[in-house]
Amino acid sequence: MKPSRDSLSEALASWRATPPADPNFRQAVWQRIGRQADSSWPAYVRSHAAVWSLIAVIALGAAGYSGSAVARAHVRADRDAIVVTYLVDLDPRVQAVLKP
Repeated sequence: MKPSRDSLSEALASWRATPPADPNFRQAVWQRIGRQADSSWPAYVRSHAAVWSLIAVIALGAAGYSGSAVARAHVRADRDAIVVTYLVDLDPRVQAVLKP
């Protein structure tokens, strides 16, 4: 048989939790705060070395790839300009077709 819903509501309303008080609670909290304040940026990086190494490798890889792409574009543009200049120097009539 199911208990009535009203008795459950009354039981929950009257229920109170009273955990035992810890006399060292404040001291423990301030010790944890002090330990966090003593940590420095190098200590943080040392404790998270694997993650920061991965981030550095990804950043260097992305920079290398984008630098390579930019360099290829510059080389391609320079080569095209050199070809046009060479062809114009060989035959000035080509200048009408090619724009340097």
